[in-house]
Amino acid sequence: MKKKELGDGRRVSRVEREVQMSIAQFLLSGFKHPLPGLVTISHVKMPGDLRTAKVYVSVLGSDQQKHEVIETLNQRAFQVQDFIGRELKMRFCPKLTFYADETTEKVLKIEKILADLKDENQRQGVSINLQPKMDLVKGSDEDTD
Repeated sequence: MKKKELGDGRRVSRVEREVQMSIAQFLLSGFKHPLPGLVTISHVKMPGDLRTAKVYVSVLGSDQQKHEVIETLNQRAFQVQDFIGRELKMRFCPKLTFYADETTEKVLKIEKILADLKDENQRQGVSINLQPKMDLVKGSDEDTD
């Protein structure tokens, strides 16, 4: 039974990647509605039955542009689904729902906070190393002299 579960997980991952690439290809070549900003399909999440797909989209632009892209993609999801149905020979074409991917923004925000902290500490003459110690990361509890 475990082998089947592992195989299914690999299959889901493979199908997620294929769906992601197909959506990106369609947006580049076949999507007739202009999308504002720079649009990237970040990742796709699908359940084991492969009947639905949450598509996470990263948009480089204003908040209004992000909202507009997600709204347009959700309104035109049937066109993308039709393309996927023709492109990928699957038993069922997944129902697509598009979501804004906030991951990049969160990473940039954290990096900015860390850079600001480092600058502030340097101005105050405090030295802080934000890099992890390798012996702590490895879980080593050897004494260092």
